[in-house]
Amino acid sequence: MKQLLQNINKVEYIEPRYLLNVQLVKNDKVVLRYWRNFVEQPIDGLAQCEVTEAVDDGTRLRTVKLTFHTACPIVADDLRLAWRITTVTGGQYIIGTTETPYPVALLQNSFPDEATDRSGYQVTVTWKTPLSLLRIID
Repeated sequence: MKQLLQNINKVEYIEPRYLLNVQLVKNDKVVLRYWRNFVEQPIDGLAQCEVTEAVDDGTRLRTVKLTFHTACPIVADDLRLAWRITTVTGGQYIIGTTETPYPVALLQNSFPDEATDRSGYQVTVTWKTPLSLLRIID
């Protein structure tokens, strides 16, 4: 099964330790309960998030993959981060929790040889988990 979430116009990150005391509802929803200090990551255009499922040794695992382009590198000392994404319709989702496995961010800096090609950072965040993309419901 594959699920694609498009039209993501806002990407933010936070250290997972600041997600303590969130309430997990089933395996795909979360209640944050109070305000948290997410840091906005400026993006160029829209981001995309894809969720795929597979069964490995009898366990259902999901891979959540967020991709976006930015002119600014991620300014966190530790790339062990959780992510909040917001769609153009206002829906919000969390990628990551306070527990392992943490999402892994890969930054690729691009220096194109054509003036019309996009330069900057292509960021790919991957989270392999028995949970799923967590929709914020509060």
